[in-house]
Amino acid sequence: MGIRLIANGFGVLSTICFFISFQIKSNRALYIIQSIANVFYGTQFFLLGATGGLFNMGMQILRNMLLLKINDWNWLKWKGCAPIFCIPSLIYMIITWNSWLDILPFIAFTVGTFAFWTNSAKLVRLSEIVCVGPAWMLYDIISHAYGGVLTEIIIMGSVIFSIVRFGWKGLDDPDFQG
Repeated sequence: MGIRLIANGFGVLSTICFFISFQIKSNRALYIIQSIANVFYGTQFFLLGATGGLFNMGMQILRNMLLLKINDWNWLKWKGCAPIFCIPSLIYMIITWNSWLDILPFIAFTVGTFAFWTNSAKLVRLSEIVCVGPAWMLYDIISHAYGGVLTEIIIMGSVIFSIVRFGWKGLDDPDFQG
C-alpha cells in the first residue's frame, strides 16, 4: 500500500507541471515543463510496474527534447519524422503485449506526437482533449495510477482553461510557436 501512495504522489507532482505547461504562451516552454512532468509520471508508472506507460513517458521526453531543436535542425521539419518516431512505441507494444491495455499508451503517444510535431497550439490542445487525455486516463484507471487520473483530469481542465483564456483564434498567435 505504501508504494502506491508514493507512486501516486509522483502523479500529483506531474499534475502540477502539466497544469502549468498549458498556461504558458510558448510551445518551447510547454515541451520543457511537460518533460519534467513526464519524469514524475514515468516514476509513478515505474513504481506501479506499468511498463508501457513508463516506456512511453521516456519516449515523450525524448520527443519533447527533439522538438526544442526543430527550428535549429532542419531534418526535424521533415513530415516523416513523427511517424518514424512512433515506431519504437509500436515495437515496444508488440514485444511486451499482455492485453488490450497495452495499446492505450501507444495511442496516446502516437496522437500526441503527430499533434506536437505540427507545432500548432490548437492541434496540441485538441488532441489532448479528444484522444491523448482519455487514453491515458483509461490506462491510469486500469493500472491503479490514481495520481495519473488526477493528472489527466487537471490537464484536460487546464487545456479548456487555456482555450478560454487565450481564445481559440488566440492560439494562432506566433508567441505559441516559440
